[in-house]
Amino acid sequence: MNSTKTMLALSGALILSGCNSINSASFREMSSAYREVAAAYANDNVLLNIVRASKRLPVTFLEIPSVMGTGSTTAGATLGASITSRSPNDLAGFFSATTGSYAGPSANLSVNDSFTFTQSSLDNSSFMSAFLADIKVDTVASLSNNVVAPKTVLYSLVIDSIEVRNQQNEVISLIENNPNLPNYADNFQKALYTLVESGLSTQQVMNKMVLSPPMEAQTVNSQFGALASAFAQPGFMIETIKKPGMRDMYQAVRVAPSVQFCFNKQLTTQVLGHIFSDSAYCANLGVEANTAVAKQIKVPDALTENQGKVSLFIKLRSTRTVFDYLGRLVDLQNQNPPRLITIKSPDQTSTTSSGQTSMVSYPIFVVEKNSSAKSISSVNLEGDTYSMPRDSQSYTRDVLVTLSQLLTLDKVPGSIPASPSVLVK
Repeated sequence: MNSTKTMLALSGALILSGCNSINSASFREMSSAYREVAAAYANDNVLLNIVRASKRLPVTFLEIPSVMGTGSTTAGATLGASITSRSPNDLAGFFSATTGSYAGPSANLSVNDSFTFTQSSLDNSSFMSAFLADIKVDTVASLSNNVVAPKTVLYSLVIDSIEVRNQQNEVISLIENNPNLPNYADNFQKALYTLVESGLSTQQVMNKMVLSPPMEAQTVNSQFGALASAFAQPGFMIETIKKPGMRDMYQAVRVAPSVQFCFNKQLTTQVLGHIFSDSAYCANLGVEANTAVAKQIKVPDALTENQGKVSLFIKLRSTRTVFDYLGRLVDLQNQNPPRLITIKSPDQTSTTSSGQTSMVSYPIFVVEKNSSAKSISSVNLEGDTYSMPRDSQSYTRDVLVTLSQLLTLDKVPGSIPASPSVLVK
């Protein structure tokens, strides 16, 4: 009896010790593994669609809307015995153990952990409406202010074309951001360097929308009850109109902020001269031009060959056409012979042995085909492997970050389905 109690106590101790061995280490390992997989999943998704765009194939996106982790612990204990009777012929001897009899406990413990995640397709109207819409200027401002990439790289991605118009609003020159054009470096890229060195930036302005004709004070007072609800709307106000020799009049207006492109007046004057009207200049002044860099800027004829003031109309791409642009770059660099599109950044300069300062040029985006080098991301398509090299002198990482953020902004509420299209266990 005493031995039986001892064995049961030991079994209980083993069970308790098995339960106590579970800690948070396994959960941390599972969470870390998921984060790494999710990050690689997002990078692969971007790269695959760039390659698909290079082959003029439809792009398609998947998203992981939910991840559920499960874990379980199972513990058990058994009591086993091997008893040899001293004298099986009589009752007392049958229940009396002889030499060689054995009784003892055994315990087992099993731990199971797994992740269940869902994949949802973004091929729906909510996502595609944002994905196909032109990128907003305030989005460009946010990316520029957060220094996601140098301005020359960012503008190369998001600008589709630049129109130069005269004072009669006639298009006198069209500068396309198309790397397939033979004069791409001498046309768009040269214009881009000129505009960046001229201080091309963004600023917030207040736009005023007139909501009513001029009214006398009596009319405003009599309509105050009807206007009370309008005052609760953002930006609504009553503006006073003052004219010499006339009584004051009042007008309902709504003021709303917007973001627009603008130039630094001092920089533009040094690089281009007085070719823009005052409305094209940013409110903040006082930034001096980099003289060493400005001397290298060869102003394209499209910006200076016409007399008089001109206006620039900058057309922005959609996120979809950014993929098309990068697809063109991938197609060019994998042709025979390859053509690698590079970009200069006024923020990165080098000094030669003779003391001259020059801007540094790096490829905008690099994708290698069937390479064995270490990569940030690697995908397979039509029997070939495409990868973004991990170690390269290029702006590939900056482009990847920028494109990932543009895609995130396109994932508006409702674009990711609540119910999964594919459930993976």
